[in-house]
Amino acid sequence: MRLRKWLILGAVAAFIFVLGFFGWMRFFDLAGKDMSVLGLLEATLGLFRWKTFFPGFAKILNLGDYEIPLILDIARITAPWITLFAFIALVFSVVRSFATSLKVRLFYRDHVVVFGCEETCKYLLNCVKADYPSSKLVLLKNSSTPSYVCNTFEENPVIVGNLEETDILNISAINRAAHIILATNDDSINMRLLKNIEQFLLRKSKRSSTEIWLQIEDFKSYETFKGYKGEDPSIGIDVHVFSVFQRMAAQTVDSFSPDQFIETAGKEQIEIALFGLEALGQWIVLEAAQMYHFNNMKKLRVTVIDCDVDEKIRDLLRICPLLNRVIDIQSIDLLTFLEMDAPNLLSNVSLCFITWPKVQEIDFISRKLRQLFFKSEENLEIPKIVLVDVSSYQGSEIMKESLDTLKAIGISCSCPTGISIKNEEECDDLAMQIHNVYSRLPQKELEVEWSRMTDYFKDENRYAARHLSMKLRSLGLEAVSTDDPRDPANFKAILPENEQTLAQVEHNRWLARKLINGYVHGKKLDRKLRDQLKIHVDIRPWEELSEKDREKDLVVLRNIDNVFNEIGKKIVPLKL
Repeated sequence: MRLRKWLILGAVAAFIFVLGFFGWMRFFDLAGKDMSVLGLLEATLGLFRWKTFFPGFAKILNLGDYEIPLILDIARITAPWITLFAFIALVFSVVRSFATSLKVRLFYRDHVVVFGCEETCKYLLNCVKADYPSSKLVLLKNSSTPSYVCNTFEENPVIVGNLEETDILNISAINRAAHIILATNDDSINMRLLKNIEQFLLRKSKRSSTEIWLQIEDFKSYETFKGYKGEDPSIGIDVHVFSVFQRMAAQTVDSFSPDQFIETAGKEQIEIALFGLEALGQWIVLEAAQMYHFNNMKKLRVTVIDCDVDEKIRDLLRICPLLNRVIDIQSIDLLTFLEMDAPNLLSNVSLCFITWPKVQEIDFISRKLRQLFFKSEENLEIPKIVLVDVSSYQGSEIMKESLDTLKAIGISCSCPTGISIKNEEECDDLAMQIHNVYSRLPQKELEVEWSRMTDYFKDENRYAARHLSMKLRSLGLEAVSTDDPRDPANFKAILPENEQTLAQVEHNRWLARKLINGYVHGKKLDRKLRDQLKIHVDIRPWEELSEKDREKDLVVLRNIDNVFNEIGKKIVPLKL
């Protein structure tokens, strides 16, 4: 039985207990008998064990005449039924738990096992259901006790216990699972679970393929595990790492790129502002630093507003020591911002992201930002202000009335709900074709090679794929389905006069990603040692590259029609 129902039953039982206690007091007062508090408590508890037979009870007390107070009468009739109901509910719960556990252990195959059933569970469940719509789900929730109790969560079995013990792995039939998702709120627990599962599957001599998705929110650990495919390939597991905040940040950064709102081909530096530098805010900065590279060839400027903002920026630079080579970052303390009467320190900002973690303060902060800019511009659209609403992930909700009000004053809302835990298929298809520009493999061989690549090297192509839309927009183009009625653009005729600019933009994007991941310039090494040491000969400005090295940044652009054709798309002029 769900906790809420037990609480209701407990409240009713407590109320009946109080009625019974005062009823006994009244009964003995009427009978002229003294009774201690301990005796009253014992008599009241007795109401829940049996229906008191008052003629016999009166005889024991030598009461010739007795009167049962109304409240005692209510308590003595109701209490045994509450006891009976609780007993039946408990037996039913135990039987159901045992049956559910037995069903999972004996009959579940090719199912999805999700470790972690905290406040973020509903959000992650939506992600899992979107990724594996036809698979059965089993949810594993941590408990301080080693006992195992099953109940249901949205019609999915929930097994409660110590996630790091072997018993729970057996109960969830993890050796027969097709997909395992490690998504507790603690990165270190998720990493230990991965090790435990690998050792468990090795003992089980598992040979069928299992995907393990490991949630890591710390950037350094995230990038480390991007290169991990599993400890022992013989047990048939394929490990992937994901970050919910990284996926949210990536979707938001791509959806609200500044080149959609302002001209980016000039000589001016593009400046964005970020309100809140907690976990999501850090990912927004890192994603923007890797994606916001435009024809102006200028470093992106990021203004961060937060309390203790300088310390938080230092924390970010400890994560990515070379970030200052990619973006210019400046700070505004929260108190300074709140006292501002004009957006002088933000006058060149074209885009603002609000990632403030305190839901109750978002309305005030968003309104304050728009007030400042409106007093200067008298325009509700300049600059673009985007509220990244992750309240559904955090287990809370921003009131609909607040969101409606914010939209009315020009605050856009990015609500990245139900983001795929896996990478979106369209992006991966495009990334795979970009990889094939260099590999030149038949499709089936390409798919096999792609499946064997680590997520880190897949990401090299994924970021390139994501940035293609920005390059196309700079030419007044976009990629659409081949079903679109618009005629294809003659990209080969458009490219020559723009190819050097686009190649330099691509090098800047590639360079930013390498620097953020810790690569430094050095002599040419073989690929394996190069990526282990993170030393690359091309970590240098465009102007210092040889013509041969510059040509590398043009290969994809010169094959872009074929790349899009392979995924059923074509390049057409942008809709005006």
